Amino acid sequence: MTQRVLVLGNSHLAALREGWRANPGRWPAIAPTFVGAHKDLLLQTEVRDGRFLPVRTAARAAFSRLGGGDGADIAAQDLIVICGCSVALAIAALIWRDMRWGALASLDTVPDLAGMTPRLVSFAAARASLEHNLSQRLAPALARHLRAQGVAQPVWLAAQPHVSAVIATRPRPDTRALNDALAQGDAAELAHLFHAAAARALAVAAASFLPQPEQTVQDHILTAVPFVRDATRLAAKPGLKQDEDDIRHANAAYGALVLDQIVARLATERQPGAAHQSGRSAPKGTIPRPARC
Repeated sequence: MTQRVLVLGNSHLAALREGWRANPGRWPAIAPTFVGAHKDLLLQTEVRDGRFLPVRTAARAAFSRLGGGDGADIAAQDLIVICGCSVALAIAALIWRDMRWGALASLDTVPDLAGMTPRLVSFAAARASLEHNLSQRLAPALARHLRAQGVAQPVWLAAQPHVSAVIATRPRPDTRALNDALAQGDAAELAHLFHAAAARALAVAAASFLPQPEQTVQDHILTAVPFVRDATRLAAKPGLKQDEDDIRHANAAYGALVLDQIVARLATERQPGAAHQSGRSAPKGTIPRPARC
């Protein structure tokens, strides 16, 4: 049975949309609809009569220009996937910059833990700090917005791609915390912190978290260059490339693997006895889905 999937996102939607356009026959199990907008325009929406609609001028213009038309039939969907929307591992690196916790390899080289500049905290404290930060980002806000509008379907977040692995050999000022974590041997624990905090932040928003596909990850916290090269923009013109020095967007090959991930998880959850993964119970007044054969 084909599952209908509404994919919502900011600039990172382009990778999934281009992946689908390149080979739609690869995923007969899903029928996706892609709706994207920049900044916080996905929050300038409402659900009315079973449709996900833009309600302000800027949102309506973005939907029309970027392929979302006048909205989407949200009541007919089996699943909603949010992609990107500012839930990024780079935020965890900023927490690491100011805090250290017991499992980090870098602590083995610190002679005076009490005197070091980053504050020594428990893993739970670092996770709570990151969870709070992530909960303010667009993806959890959008999940909460959908639930408040009565949306009952499962909501998943496909994580924003990690920064490109080019920074491992060409560091930049804006990636210093990531580079330092790599150099000090803390990348694996940083990734663990991010996954734990992101899952918790999404669960509170009645959604669930899909980590970045393993095949695309290098050194725990970076995206391998083949999945970044020739990344495209979320733009009215399909295939418009990101700037040559862009390090934060992934390409169609990456998007295809995220679609693989979605299909695999749907198949797992259809198995008898599979645990429900969409978060807490849906609110009252939820949107009914039509009966399907």
